[in-house]
Amino acid sequence: MSESNGTGVLPLTAQVPLAFLMSLLAFAITIGNAVVILAFVVDRNLRHRSNYFFLNLAISDFFVGVISIPLYIPHTLFDWNFGSGICMFWLITDYLLCTASVYNIVLISYDRYQSVSNAVRYRAQHTGILKIVAQMVAVWILAFLVNGPMILASDSWKNSTSTKECEPGFVTEWYILAITTFLEFLLPVSLVVYFSVQIYRSLWKHGSLSRSPSHAGFIATSSRGTGHSRRTGLACRTSLPGLKEPAASLHSESPRGKSSLLVSLRTHMSSSIIAFKVGSFCRPESPVLHQREHVELLRGRKLARSLAILLSAFAICWAPYCLFTIVLSTYHRGERPKSIWYSIAFWLQWFNSLINPFLYPLCHRRFQKAFWKILCVTKQPAPSQNQSVSS
Repeated sequence: MSESNGTGVLPLTAQVPLAFLMSLLAFAITIGNAVVILAFVVDRNLRHRSNYFFLNLAISDFFVGVISIPLYIPHTLFDWNFGSGICMFWLITDYLLCTASVYNIVLISYDRYQSVSNAVRYRAQHTGILKIVAQMVAVWILAFLVNGPMILASDSWKNSTSTKECEPGFVTEWYILAITTFLEFLLPVSLVVYFSVQIYRSLWKHGSLSRSPSHAGFIATSSRGTGHSRRTGLACRTSLPGLKEPAASLHSESPRGKSSLLVSLRTHMSSSIIAFKVGSFCRPESPVLHQREHVELLRGRKLARSLAILLSAFAICWAPYCLFTIVLSTYHRGERPKSIWYSIAFWLQWFNSLINPFLYPLCHRRFQKAFWKILCVTKQPAPSQNQSVSS
């Protein structure tokens, strides 16, 4: 993104600390996202669909720290004139990377919505790597189409050899900025909020059903029909008296009827086994299924919580800049008021690229394990019981 409201001429005592802080931000963005990319390469357990989208986000944020900020520091602080070629390259790259980062967040939120709302179908699907790569590439194509053609058609960057500003020509047209702001911020935020609300609705429904006392038994009986459930219930009730008859006949039978007694015992034992098997269908679901539902519910809550954190960070970092851009577009280029708050809002966009990689270890244990593996920090295995006894 271009900052049309520059910092102006600063004394050297202010330029050096600012250059150091900006360079430190670029270095932190590069290292943080490089670790995420390296973790994905090192740990094969991370290579499933949702983590591929996190990888795509890390790639876009990584190049923000490698290309966008390092080129902008000498331009804004030391009045380095880009030139037409470097200016075009920086504009296209910066707009592309920032928009791709936003669209990757939308893709991640959609994937999490699918994994929580349609968990069974989501796990049953075997999405091929080609489809995943196609979705990742589509993010970059859409991100380029938002601003790329307008930047290439603009003439402002071609005249940057005579001016120190490097910005596309459409920054002075409020209606174009309104469209780009809608595509870069308002539409992505709306989609992420929608997916988040749907996730929380799905979790609330599952949570209310799991708290219902008759939920498990109702599912087990209603799925087999009313008539069948009555028959199985009758079998469960009649199986107990049937077991008492052989015991009573032991005292009533004479020695001459021992053979018939053995036959009746076998008959009653087989009928009791059948009644036990039929009665198992009448029982509520096993504790294993309840535990599995509870684990799925906890997993969905963690996904929803991490998505809410991702959305909050994105909204806080992007909303001020989008608001400032629309307001300043109503002024002519030479009449725009200079404000330190606009510069802060401008840098908040890039600060979002620093926050994103630090959200992964906070929300995903698999990334934590991969990070420790990269740092060669392995936990010592706990001594077994045989070792402890022998010692």
